[in-house]
Amino acid sequence: MEQQQQQQQQQQQQSFHDGRNVQNRTLQSPEWEASLFNCSPCDSCLLGCFLPCILMGRTTSRMRDPTMETHEDINTDCLVFLGIQYFTCCGWVYNMIKRREIRERYGIQGSGVGDCCSSYWCLCCSLIQQDNEVKLRAVTRGPIIQPYQSQKEGMQMPAPVHQQPGQQPVQQDQGIQPVPHEQQQMQWHDSQYQQKQ
Repeated sequence: MEQQQQQQQQQQQQSFHDGRNVQNRTLQSPEWEASLFNCSPCDSCLLGCFLPCILMGRTTSRMRDPTMETHEDINTDCLVFLGIQYFTCCGWVYNMIKRREIRERYGIQGSGVGDCCSSYWCLCCSLIQQDNEVKLRAVTRGPIIQPYQSQKEGMQMPAPVHQQPGQQPVQQDQGIQPVPHEQQQMQWHDSQYQQKQ
C-alpha cells in the first residue's frame, strides 16, 4: 500500500516536470507543494529571470482560467508588474500581493513577512514557485466567460421615506403621489406671482 502511494507521488512529480497536464488533481496541503528553489521547467526559469512580467501574467491567467483557453501573454497583470518594476524597481511589492492571493485561494499557510522576504530577496524564484504551485493546484473548470445577467423585472426603486427633523421615519402611503419637482417650482412661482398682484 505504502509502495503504491510512493509510486503515485513519483508519477505525479514526474508528470509535472515533464510538462504533462496535472491540473486534474487537487491538493489540499497547507504547505507550498512547489519548492522555492526548484527552477524547473526551463521556460519558467527563463521567463522568471528575463521576462518576469510575462510569468506573472501567465500565473494570474491560470488562476482565472486553469485551461488557459483565454490566456494572453501580455495581459493586465503583466503590464502592471512591468510598469511598477520599470519605473520604481518595486515589482516585488506587487508580487508579494499576488503571492498572498495565491496563499489565500489555496489555503497555504504563511505570512506577509514570508511573502515579503521571498519576493524581495529572490523575485525570480518566487515567481517560478507561484507559477508551479498554481499549475499543481488548479482544477480544470474552464474559463469564466459568463457575461453580466440583467434582471428580468428591471430596476426596482424602494418607496421613499419622508421624515421631519426629530420624528420617526414614516413610510409613504401608496395612495399619495409625490409632486414632481417641476410642478413644485411652478406652484411656487404661481404663488409668488399672485402675491405680487
